[in-house]
Amino acid sequence: MAVLLNNNGYGNQAWMEELPKLLPNDLPVYEYPNVPDKEDITYALVWDHPKGDLATYPNLKAVLSLGAGVEHLAEDNSLPDDLPIIRLIDPAVADDMAMHSLYWCMNFHRHYHIYQEQQTKKHWERYPCKPAEDFQVGILGLGNIGSVVGQKIAQNGYQTLGWDLSRKTIQGIKTYHGIDQLTDFLQNLDVLVNCLPLTSDTTNMIDGDFLSKMKQGSFLINISRGAIIKDQDLLTKLDKGHIAAAALDAFIEEPLPRDDPFWSHPNVHVTPHMSGATYARSAAKVLVNNINRLEKGEAAFPLYDRQKGF
Repeated sequence: MAVLLNNNGYGNQAWMEELPKLLPNDLPVYEYPNVPDKEDITYALVWDHPKGDLATYPNLKAVLSLGAGVEHLAEDNSLPDDLPIIRLIDPAVADDMAMHSLYWCMNFHRHYHIYQEQQTKKHWERYPCKPAEDFQVGILGLGNIGSVVGQKIAQNGYQTLGWDLSRKTIQGIKTYHGIDQLTDFLQNLDVLVNCLPLTSDTTNMIDGDFLSKMKQGSFLINISRGAIIKDQDLLTKLDKGHIAAAALDAFIEEPLPRDDPFWSHPNVHVTPHMSGATYARSAAKVLVNNINRLEKGEAAFPLYDRQKGF
């Protein structure tokens, strides 16, 4: 038995420091591509691993993602249908994303984005703002990340609403569900935070028609995946002022190309996909706990559902 490790593009050092502390001494960790014998590999801990390679390990029991997303694995058609793919849900990442979202909600609510621009012009002007309890923040997607984000925002006094395809009950959040309730959810929001997973159903979901259902002068925060937003439609709504500003942390192409219009748009705030950093110290515990569960014949959590796409 052995573990394959490949945090492609982000480095393995932190993982190599943490994993041996938690794994049994007789379970070695090999950094891709330096694997002495592929037959030894029973678990693969990977991010953006080369497609087709994982199918060459004959004794592979499960693949564990080193990040919250699993698109890089879902797109690998060479993986056997019965091979478990396990998403990484680290509480520390969810907390990070909640704090990031809260920051931008406060920024837009209190007009800090305007005051920052005014400073460059040496212009002194104050703007009124609603009490937090009258400022509506909507959470699009109430899964493992969205539920934490919503609770953090609600705990800080904002009127918090949430929408998901299926019915959810979360303390402090007024919830909506299903396509039939989407318009009611969107129509009075001051800020929308996108926390949806990327699936065939959510790709380009936030398009011109969707944005038209939001009220004039509202704001958009994206901490999920870039492909959920139809970029040109968002730019059009920003140019018309229907969407006042957007804080975008994820994009269809990353790094964001230098000629992308989001860089230079005056009402777009770009961050380099950093809203939820993966910390090896905490995430390694989650990964090893799942390996231990699998070794005992128990189910790992959360298991990627190929049919649902998340």
